[in-house]
Amino acid sequence: MSRILNACIEILPALPFLLAAFWLLQQYRFQNWMKTAAYFVFTLYLAAMYTLVGLPSVTYIRFDANLNFVPFLYMFSDWENSLLNLLLFLPLGFFLPVLWEKYGSIFKTTLFGFFTSLSIEVLQLFTFRATDVNDLITNTLGTILGFAASRVLMTQVPAILPQKDTNDLSLLCVLTFGVMFFLQPCLSSFVWEFAYR
Repeated sequence: MSRILNACIEILPALPFLLAAFWLLQQYRFQNWMKTAAYFVFTLYLAAMYTLVGLPSVTYIRFDANLNFVPFLYMFSDWENSLLNLLLFLPLGFFLPVLWEKYGSIFKTTLFGFFTSLSIEVLQLFTFRATDVNDLITNTLGTILGFAASRVLMTQVPAILPQKDTNDLSLLCVLTFGVMFFLQPCLSSFVWEFAYR
Protein backbone atom coordinates (compact mmCIF):
# COMPACT_ATOMS: atom_id res chain seq x y z
CA MET A 1 0.00 0.00 0.00
CA SER A 2 2.86 2.41 0.80
CA ARG A 3 4.29 1.84 -2.70
CA ILE A 4 1.00 3.00 -4.23
CA LEU A 5 0.85 6.02 -1.92
CA ASN A 6 4.46 6.91 -2.78
CA ALA A 7 3.66 6.58 -6.50
CA CYS A 8 0.71 8.96 -6.08
CA ILE A 9 2.95 11.49 -4.31
CA GLU A 10 5.53 11.12 -7.10
CA ILE A 11 2.89 11.76 -9.78
CA LEU A 12 1.64 14.99 -8.14
CA PRO A 13 4.61 17.12 -9.32
CA ALA A 14 3.99 15.89 -12.87
CA LEU A 15 0.30 16.87 -12.87
CA PRO A 16 0.68 20.60 -13.70
CA PHE A 17 2.86 19.75 -16.71
CA LEU A 18 0.60 16.94 -17.89
CA LEU A 19 -2.56 19.02 -17.48
CA ALA A 20 -1.04 21.89 -19.46
CA ALA A 21 0.13 19.50 -22.18
CA PHE A 22 -3.29 17.85 -22.41
CA TRP A 23 -5.07 21.19 -22.58
CA LEU A 24 -2.92 22.07 -25.61
CA LEU A 25 -3.37 18.63 -27.15
CA GLN A 26 -7.15 18.86 -26.73
CA GLN A 27 -7.20 22.30 -28.39
CA TYR A 28 -4.89 21.54 -31.31
CA ARG A 29 -4.78 17.77 -31.88
CA PHE A 30 -7.39 15.53 -30.23
CA GLN A 31 -10.38 17.95 -30.25
CA ASN A 32 -12.53 15.35 -28.51
CA TRP A 33 -12.98 15.52 -24.73
CA MET A 34 -13.80 11.81 -24.34
CA LYS A 35 -10.68 10.80 -26.22
CA THR A 36 -8.58 13.33 -24.31
CA ALA A 37 -9.91 12.03 -20.96
CA ALA A 38 -9.18 8.40 -21.90
CA TYR A 39 -5.69 9.33 -23.05
CA PHE A 40 -5.11 11.29 -19.83
CA VAL A 41 -6.02 8.25 -17.71
CA PHE A 42 -3.63 6.14 -19.78
CA THR A 43 -0.88 8.73 -19.31
CA LEU A 44 -1.42 8.74 -15.54
CA TYR A 45 -1.02 4.97 -15.63
CA LEU A 46 2.27 5.34 -17.54
CA ALA A 47 3.48 7.93 -15.01
CA ALA A 48 2.58 5.58 -12.14
CA MET A 49 4.45 2.76 -13.88
CA TYR A 50 7.45 5.07 -14.30
CA THR A 51 7.60 5.78 -10.58
CA LEU A 52 6.84 2.23 -9.42
CA VAL A 53 9.64 0.65 -11.47
CA GLY A 54 12.12 3.31 -10.35
CA LEU A 55 13.37 4.67 -13.66
CA PRO A 56 16.14 7.29 -13.78
CA SER A 57 15.53 11.03 -13.89
CA VAL A 58 17.59 14.05 -14.82
CA THR A 59 18.55 14.38 -11.13
CA TYR A 60 19.44 10.72 -10.60
CA ILE A 61 21.37 8.65 -13.13
CA ARG A 62 23.98 6.19 -11.94
CA PHE A 63 25.19 3.11 -13.75
CA ASP A 64 24.67 0.15 -11.40
CA ALA A 65 24.66 -3.22 -13.17
CA ASN A 66 22.68 -5.60 -10.99
CA LEU A 67 21.77 -8.36 -13.45
CA ASN A 68 19.89 -11.65 -13.49
CA PHE A 69 19.75 -13.50 -16.80
CA VAL A 70 18.64 -16.85 -15.32
CA PRO A 71 14.91 -17.39 -16.00
CA PHE A 72 12.76 -18.34 -12.99
CA LEU A 73 15.64 -17.88 -10.51
CA TYR A 74 13.95 -16.71 -7.27
CA MET A 75 10.73 -16.03 -9.21
CA PHE A 76 8.60 -18.31 -7.05
CA SER A 77 10.36 -17.69 -3.75
CA ASP A 78 9.84 -13.97 -4.36
CA TRP A 79 6.27 -14.52 -5.57
CA GLU A 80 4.97 -11.20 -4.20
CA ASN A 81 7.32 -9.21 -6.45
CA SER A 82 6.41 -11.45 -9.40
CA LEU A 83 2.70 -10.87 -8.73
CA LEU A 84 3.23 -7.10 -8.49
CA ASN A 85 5.08 -7.08 -11.83
CA LEU A 86 2.26 -9.04 -13.41
CA LEU A 87 -0.37 -6.66 -12.02
CA LEU A 88 1.66 -3.61 -13.07
CA PHE A 89 1.48 -4.57 -16.75
CA LEU A 90 -2.10 -5.82 -16.75
CA PRO A 91 -3.47 -2.29 -17.40
CA LEU A 92 -1.10 -1.86 -20.35
CA GLY A 93 -2.48 -4.98 -22.02
CA PHE A 94 -5.99 -3.73 -21.24
CA PHE A 95 -5.62 -0.12 -22.44
CA LEU A 96 -3.85 -0.81 -25.75
CA PRO A 97 -6.68 -2.70 -27.54
CA VAL A 98 -9.39 -0.57 -25.92
CA LEU A 99 -7.79 2.69 -27.10
CA TRP A 100 -6.11 1.74 -30.40
CA GLU A 101 -7.47 -0.49 -33.14
CA LYS A 102 -4.01 -1.76 -34.16
CA TYR A 103 -3.66 -3.51 -30.80
CA GLY A 104 -6.75 -5.64 -31.35
CA SER A 105 -4.17 -8.34 -32.10
CA ILE A 106 -2.78 -10.26 -29.11
CA PHE A 107 0.55 -10.57 -30.92
CA LYS A 108 0.99 -6.79 -31.35
CA THR A 109 -0.14 -6.07 -27.80
CA THR A 110 2.19 -8.70 -26.35
CA LEU A 111 5.07 -7.40 -28.45
CA PHE A 112 4.44 -3.85 -27.20
CA GLY A 113 4.35 -5.09 -23.59
CA PHE A 114 7.55 -7.09 -24.10
CA PHE A 115 9.47 -4.14 -25.57
CA THR A 116 8.12 -1.75 -22.94
CA SER A 117 9.35 -4.14 -20.25
CA LEU A 118 12.69 -4.59 -22.02
CA SER A 119 13.13 -0.80 -22.19
CA ILE A 120 12.44 -0.56 -18.46
CA GLU A 121 14.96 -3.30 -17.67
CA VAL A 122 17.64 -1.56 -19.76
CA LEU A 123 16.92 1.83 -18.13
CA GLN A 124 17.14 0.21 -14.70
CA LEU A 125 20.85 -0.29 -15.37
CA PHE A 126 21.08 3.43 -14.56
CA THR A 127 19.29 3.23 -11.21
CA PHE A 128 19.50 1.27 -7.99
CA ARG A 129 17.09 -1.38 -9.36
CA ALA A 130 17.94 -4.86 -10.67
CA THR A 131 17.69 -5.76 -14.35
CA ASP A 132 15.96 -9.13 -14.21
CA VAL A 133 14.76 -11.53 -16.91
CA ASN A 134 11.99 -12.64 -14.53
CA ASP A 135 10.52 -9.13 -14.62
CA LEU A 136 10.46 -9.38 -18.40
CA ILE A 137 8.55 -12.68 -18.17
CA THR A 138 6.01 -11.53 -15.58
CA ASN A 139 5.47 -8.14 -17.22
CA THR A 140 4.79 -9.77 -20.58
CA LEU A 141 2.41 -12.26 -18.96
CA GLY A 142 0.61 -9.33 -17.28
CA THR A 143 0.19 -7.69 -20.70
CA ILE A 144 -1.38 -10.89 -22.07
CA LEU A 145 -3.81 -11.12 -19.14
CA GLY A 146 -4.74 -7.45 -19.63
CA PHE A 147 -5.42 -8.12 -23.29
CA ALA A 148 -7.73 -11.02 -22.32
CA ALA A 149 -9.61 -8.72 -19.92
CA SER A 150 -10.02 -6.13 -22.69
CA ARG A 151 -11.53 -8.76 -25.00
CA VAL A 152 -14.12 -9.60 -22.34
CA LEU A 153 -15.01 -5.92 -21.87
CA MET A 154 -15.22 -5.19 -25.59
CA THR A 155 -17.49 -8.21 -26.09
CA GLN A 156 -19.80 -6.92 -23.35
CA VAL A 157 -19.64 -3.26 -24.48
CA PRO A 158 -19.49 -3.26 -28.29
CA ALA A 159 -19.90 0.54 -28.35
CA ILE A 160 -16.18 0.88 -27.50
CA LEU A 161 -14.51 2.08 -30.69
CA PRO A 162 -10.70 2.15 -30.54
CA GLN A 163 -8.81 4.90 -32.41
CA LYS A 164 -7.02 4.23 -35.69
CA ASP A 165 -4.19 6.73 -35.10
CA THR A 166 -1.41 4.91 -33.23
CA ASN A 167 0.80 8.01 -33.52
CA ASP A 168 -1.17 9.18 -30.48
CA LEU A 169 0.31 6.26 -28.50
CA SER A 170 3.87 7.27 -29.40
CA LEU A 171 3.06 10.87 -28.48
CA LEU A 172 1.69 9.85 -25.05
CA CYS A 173 4.70 7.63 -24.29
CA VAL A 174 7.21 10.35 -25.25
CA LEU A 175 5.24 13.01 -23.35
CA THR A 176 5.10 10.89 -20.18
CA PHE A 177 8.80 10.02 -20.35
CA GLY A 178 9.77 13.64 -20.99
CA VAL A 179 7.71 14.97 -18.09
CA MET A 180 8.82 12.25 -15.66
CA PHE A 181 12.49 12.41 -16.64
CA PHE A 182 13.02 16.18 -17.01
CA LEU A 183 10.21 18.13 -15.29
CA GLN A 184 8.75 16.06 -12.44
CA PRO A 185 12.08 15.98 -10.50
CA CYS A 186 12.09 19.80 -10.39
CA LEU A 187 9.02 19.86 -8.12
CA SER A 188 9.32 16.46 -6.45
CA SER A 189 11.31 17.58 -3.39
CA PHE A 190 8.75 20.34 -2.62
CA VAL A 191 5.87 17.86 -2.76
CA TRP A 192 7.64 15.37 -0.49
CA GLU A 193 8.52 18.14 1.96
CA PHE A 194 4.87 19.22 2.07
CA ALA A 195 3.64 15.58 2.39
CA TYR A 196 5.75 14.96 5.49
CA ARG A 197 5.05 18.18 7.39
